Amino acid sequence: MAESSKGRMAFRFVFWAALSAVLFTVILRSHYSGQMASWYYHTAAVDGYAVHADEFVNATKEAPALLQVGKFERIEGLQAVPVKKGDRLPANANGVILSDVLKAGKRASLQGEAVKVTVPWEIKTAKGFKYKDTFKHKGIETWPWAAVWNVFMVIGLGIALGFMAEGFTDIIGIKLEKIRHFEGH
Repeated sequence: MAESSKGRMAFRFVFWAALSAVLFTVILRSHYSGQMASWYYHTAAVDGYAVHADEFVNATKEAPALLQVGKFERIEGLQAVPVKKGDRLPANANGVILSDVLKAGKRASLQGEAVKVTVPWEIKTAKGFKYKDTFKHKGIETWPWAAVWNVFMVIGLGIALGFMAEGFTDIIGIKLEKIRHFEGH
């Protein structure tokens, strides 16, 4: 092969490898910074109290969890933030305890400036299937454009890795026969 084509193949491989690394970095930064979580747990779909449901998963009727109610920007530990439908959820919130649940008082209740959680999860049956019903993922609405961003990131990463692999096989001299699916036998 000519030197110029080898150099072009090497440049192509390095370009697509660098682009793949950049896309990986963007995706990892988005995940670890909490951006993806904030897109998923974006707004309240119902009126109630935003909570971090993992903090009180072991609460029982004998040892209930008392969540301090307040206007917190970030939920740390046993805290609850009152929200209305459409309100932006605070950081670390991963569910909403509905106002109806608090009024019923079977699983959780409002006691002064605290939410008392006695049954953080229960086994329910729907359409013949049993499932664990928790406060996590309840009463939330995701940011719709997050799905579009995720799809574009996955497609971009797939294309970049594909061209990187093609550049690598060209550099080491492997020529793979492309399968022609559209031709008959």
